[in-house]
Amino acid sequence: MSRPLRRAAALLPAPLVAGVLLLPGNASHADAPPELEDPAVAAATWAVGRLTDGTHAMGDHGLTADIAIGLASTGTAGDATTRATDWLAENAEGYITRGSPGSGTVFTGGAAKLALLASIEHRDAGDFGGLDLTGILLERLGDDGRFTDAGAAGDMSNQFTQSLAVLALDRTGDLPESAVDFLASTRCADGGFPLSLRRDPDRCTSDTDSTGMAVQALLAADRTADAEPGLDWLESRQQEDSGGWGYDATSDPNSNSTSLAIQALRAGGREEAADDGWIWLYSVQVGCAQAREDRGAVGYMEPVADGMALRSTAQAIPALQGVALGDIDGAEATPEPTPLECYPDDPPGQDGGGTLGAVEGTEQGAEQGAEQGTEQGTEQGAEQGAEQGAEQGTEQGGATADGSASGADGGPGGGDAASAVGASGASGGTASGGPTPGGNLASTGSSSTQPLAWAAVGLMFAGSATYLAARRRRRHTS
Repeated sequence: MSRPLRRAAALLPAPLVAGVLLLPGNASHADAPPELEDPAVAAATWAVGRLTDGTHAMGDHGLTADIAIGLASTGTAGDATTRATDWLAENAEGYITRGSPGSGTVFTGGAAKLALLASIEHRDAGDFGGLDLTGILLERLGDDGRFTDAGAAGDMSNQFTQSLAVLALDRTGDLPESAVDFLASTRCADGGFPLSLRRDPDRCTSDTDSTGMAVQALLAADRTADAEPGLDWLESRQQEDSGGWGYDATSDPNSNSTSLAIQALRAGGREEAADDGWIWLYSVQVGCAQAREDRGAVGYMEPVADGMALRSTAQAIPALQGVALGDIDGAEATPEPTPLECYPDDPPGQDGGGTLGAVEGTEQGAEQGAEQGTEQGTEQGAEQGAEQGAEQGTEQGGATADGSASGADGGPGGGDAASAVGASGASGGTASGGPTPGGNLASTGSSSTQPLAWAAVGLMFAGSATYLAARRRRRHTS
């Protein structure tokens, strides 16, 4: 089955999925299950429910910070974000010194992550838990522009350290140009960015996670020209059959790598590739058909709420929301988490059957469809879908639906810098990935049913365009 059909099948509203399944040549199936109303908010709500004492993630500083950053990206659960940030402030010294206050140890990646969170939450990074995080970062900046660790364990800094420090200092207004220059200089010949900061061109190996982080940092620092090769590299490494990304070109897609790629591509304006990645990411989120207590969780490679899910979910929340690390703002968040909701019939962002405008393949039509949708819209959308949806809907509304294995502060290169914001340190994985977004739902296996299938695809594109338009409006107005 072609990739457009896979993407189409992934986004079919529940009644249409059931309709396609019931076409000749398919066994009878019950109506498809309802879908999450807002995947990013659902992921945030699930994560809040997993905080120990409502304040931290099992004592894991890095993961707690990742969750707080994710919550801030959705503008929900402000009270939980405040509690988590307070806990991190109270325990900041232990985190940054790796549990050895007064030893001279400085975990620079941890300091950068806390400084980034402090700025997101509009706190003073110069006085966070009694620590001057900005000063600590600048003290660890070498003449060459590289940030390094200090302590008996040696320097374990890497691309995440550098990128997080650039992101954090850019927000405080204290970013030295040399730090950005060094970050840009680490780019490999193929356009991607490596995890290791060894200056050996012959051993420069690009990976998805490091490239996603570096590109976000460069774009935040207004170094677009330096980020463009990284964006090109990410698009070239997107897996054709799934739309997701593995840690490297040979590994199966995982949610951590895919999330970082999506955030970078969104920030760089590569919407089509980001939308395709969003589809895959949504495919590994636990949905409304599964146990209520698991709904909203994002699995690492499959839609399961297992021991890795909290870390995967923390990474996925901003990507599902469509916001890069440099753009997250925790101001004016609603105090409480939003109750998880499922919609029974329509694609996210639709009230009723407002698909007619979206089938026209334009954002204006999508907006009107979402606001003025009626049952008539559904009927007309289905009629026009076969002729217009597949051709016009693809351009404007084609894709919407939609790794550290779990070391607390570990990963390649050591330290939380490698798993910063949930980065993948697993170098891929051996388990098979989650279900591809498409399956064979859009293919009936019978030529006599093709018009009906394409009508369903056309109507799906209408819903896709509506949801994309709604998400884009939220990004522009937030």
